[in-house]
Amino acid sequence: MRVRKTLSAKRLLLWFSLLVISLVMVLTGCKEKMERAEKVKNHYTVGIILAYNSPTSLQVLQGLQEKLEEYQRSSGQPLEIIVREAGGQVAVLPELVQGLAARANLLVPISTAALQAALIASSEQPVVFSSVANPYIVRAGRTAVDHDPRVTGVCSTAPIRQVLALIHQLLPAVRKIGTIWTPSEINSEYYLELMREAASELGLEIISQPIAGAGDIVQAVQALARDRVEVLFPVSDNTINANFQVIGKLAAENRLPLFAAFATGAELGACASMGFGFEDIGHKTAELVIRIKNGESPARIPFQYIDRVRFFVNQEAARKQGISFPESVLKKADRVLQTSDLDSAESRPRAAARSEG
Repeated sequence: MRVRKTLSAKRLLLWFSLLVISLVMVLTGCKEKMERAEKVKNHYTVGIILAYNSPTSLQVLQGLQEKLEEYQRSSGQPLEIIVREAGGQVAVLPELVQGLAARANLLVPISTAALQAALIASSEQPVVFSSVANPYIVRAGRTAVDHDPRVTGVCSTAPIRQVLALIHQLLPAVRKIGTIWTPSEINSEYYLELMREAASELGLEIISQPIAGAGDIVQAVQALARDRVEVLFPVSDNTINANFQVIGKLAAENRLPLFAAFATGAELGACASMGFGFEDIGHKTAELVIRIKNGESPARIPFQYIDRVRFFVNQEAARKQGISFPESVLKKADRVLQTSDLDSAESRPRAAARSEG
């Protein structure tokens, strides 16, 4: 009898032990599943589409990456950042967007062309555009608050009117302004129209030369010189900004004052430039990415604009181009560059544009 009781007790203990082991295994498995689910939940991928490797686009990218890396350090929440570059080949943008859309939680197109591709080639992910002159011409919205519910971003409309007003102030006798523009870039055509409207209000005439690519710049500037333009003011687009130093050298050779509607134009050979800090645009774009990553709907975020216009003067370029600035104008400049500043700008390394995955 005692033997049977002992065996029953042993069996009961064995079954209890097996039950405990089974429960531990089940709970461990549940914990691992929860941890995996939490890891998937917390994994957030930002896909960046860089249409052009222009100086301005690279500055936007640099500012964007800096701010996102700062967020990761401060919050402890990792982000996977994937950059895809088209290298100016607009035709490949839809394919790049589709590839990113398969992996990314959110898309960041930099430039009008990249935004247009993102709107066409993706349908689910939130889109935070950056450095877009006019998002309305690609139907991202009707107003800053009435827009596609999955889209928001940062506009970068160049200060065309302010630059023309500066030219008129410095050179009141000038009437013929020469410009070059790139018809294949939708933002370039938009800027040309703005330039013509503003010039008409100031009694100025715009003489324009279209270019198909960087190889046409020399011929276009020479044609403007033959037309006896008195000032050069190229449209601020990706093709032209990426090759602005060439225009700076041609302006000096022809003794034509060169102005730019992007801030760093003075570093690349313009006698004066006005524009936004493109790293600031990148920072503001990152702030929108973080807000959406943390749960805010892009439908509730108005399109953003940069308020501060920076004003740079390049004294050495001005001397070569046959213009001087009165002290009253120099006092208003955010920065007055000398030859050493220009030399350092020419040797400045390319912003890091990491392509991952």
